Amino acid sequence: MTILEVKNPRWSSPDGQFLDVDVLFEGYQDLGLMPFTANATADTGHGLESWEKAKSGAYGPIAPYVEPVREPPVVQVPALSFWERLTEAEQVNAAMATQPFRTQQTFLTANTFRSDHELWPLLVQMATDLFGEERVAQLLAVELP
Repeated sequence: MTILEVKNPRWSSPDGQFLDVDVLFEGYQDLGLMPFTANATADTGHGLESWEKAKSGAYGPIAPYVEPVREPPVVQVPALSFWERLTEAEQVNAAMATQPFRTQQTFLTANTFRSDHELWPLLVQMATDLFGEERVAQLLAVELP
């Protein structure tokens, strides 16, 4: 493959063994710049060319390695499972009665409780206040920080 343009060299491994660039290949101009990873042992001509030219500074300075931000996985608890595990339903009902109507309805009609939902922290906090972290971990089947 013939390289037409290379931009944005950046280290993609903390040990300096791999670097990423944005490459425009001949015959693929309609796709625009595409991410490409190069290293010293590349088995293609364009891979070696990208590595050697980036290392020599031909594409500008190589940006430092940045550790990727790993989002925590989304926890999803089926509402049915939560209620089946819950032997303390009356306590939850009393605590929920103190919440705004919208919040009550959201919890009552939910099919799942998801850690990426705006009300998840409220669920965890209320349950923790009522039952403690160990019981919350059982109810939500999650490890708490």
